[in-house]
Amino acid sequence: MILYNYNNIISKIIHINENQLFSLKEDVYASGKKGKNRIQLSYKKRASSAPTKNFGTLNPAELLNTGKMDQNNSDTYEVPLKGGIMSYNITSIRGTEIMHYFKNKFAKMDVDLDGDGQKETYELWMDDPEYQEFFKQFYSKVNNVVSYVADKLYNKSKGKIKFSGVSIYPVYSSSNFNDMVATQLQNNVELNGLPVIKINMNLFQKNLSNLQKDTDFISKNKDYYSSRMFKNGDDSSTHEQYIDNELNRFAKIQSIKPLINNYNNAFARLDRCYTTNRKQYGDKFGAALARFYEDLYNKFITIENSIKGMHRNKVYSTLKGAKSQVEARKTVDVWNIVKPYLRGKGIKSIPMRKLQAEDFQIKNLSNDVRMGMKNYFATNTEIVKQEMEKIKGTIFVIFDDNISGGATLSDICMQAKQLGIEYIIPITFGEMQMKYNLGIGNQINKPSKSGRFENY
Repeated sequence: MILYNYNNIISKIIHINENQLFSLKEDVYASGKKGKNRIQLSYKKRASSAPTKNFGTLNPAELLNTGKMDQNNSDTYEVPLKGGIMSYNITSIRGTEIMHYFKNKFAKMDVDLDGDGQKETYELWMDDPEYQEFFKQFYSKVNNVVSYVADKLYNKSKGKIKFSGVSIYPVYSSSNFNDMVATQLQNNVELNGLPVIKINMNLFQKNLSNLQKDTDFISKNKDYYSSRMFKNGDDSSTHEQYIDNELNRFAKIQSIKPLINNYNNAFARLDRCYTTNRKQYGDKFGAALARFYEDLYNKFITIENSIKGMHRNKVYSTLKGAKSQVEARKTVDVWNIVKPYLRGKGIKSIPMRKLQAEDFQIKNLSNDVRMGMKNYFATNTEIVKQEMEKIKGTIFVIFDDNISGGATLSDICMQAKQLGIEYIIPITFGEMQMKYNLGIGNQINKPSKSGRFENY
């Protein structure tokens, strides 16, 4: 893929070091913008005999390698998954901006194209013929992969396996990219000469209600998970201890959500009394506000007691969007009004603000932690009944937009196996870098030099 501009563009001088210059000596590059805020993407397929190498852009942190995709064979970027399953990944992705194009075709988005740390709004676009050529090659590669695995399974069974078709499951995503690819495969492609049918993406749904530690996987990699997690610093926690702490935090967040709802409802009642209905209470306003305050305080203490042993900012925080100056003034004013009515009750001043539970997101966890957990997904019972008849006798292709460590894709494969689906081929658009850091400077010890585990 090439990011380029036409001759009528005003050139931009960019200062780069020697390493960056080396990165620019690639088959793909970004040379500027067309017009005010347009960047054109163009796909230039390499000859099958051309050597495979990384694709670079103006920003060395943004790389897309289609080298293996452009080869007329089954060679891909392979990532092992739990349970002995291999994931086949058509491209190698570094960064996120190029992937954004495919997930949001012709959409405007904020991207850092030149690597200066400042995001600007550009419209990324590709000529339709080139777009079609890209996906023609992409689908051809998918066919090579499916044919390769199907033949391997056939030979392993000594000719006993007879597939009736290929069922393709698009992993649920906020964009429609996975579903689009599955639809195109169903309507326009025969994989290994077999008909393709798309499976309802709601067959497996993200559902953390049964999130657990994967004791089997941790046991297989016991030495690693019992070792120190962070390379530097005073935190001597092991990888497994960190997982336990995160699962405990998740449980606290889940249990605290109804308590926070109760608290926010009590706050709304107090706030209506204070801001809207004070005249209606007349000379009983102070006593009424004190009753609402006492109720709010008791609910706040219930929340605080429920998270003992854990710092509150890991479990809940102030509702986003609140103005701190307004909160501070209201806190002082309300307390001055209710204080005379609450003497002797042990009630103290609390901030006048709504609260929200912290958002527990899997993507914020490091790869070692993600791999040490399971049950990110759950099956939809009604859809299982509808779709399993379609899946029976087919090769089950799971398609996702990308993979890093493989935790979520491993989980979907596990869920599929539990349904009795036997022949599974995970395929993604591209492999992305694994996350082995938590914030600035918090580097995590990897299980191996590559970051891959020894035992799956």
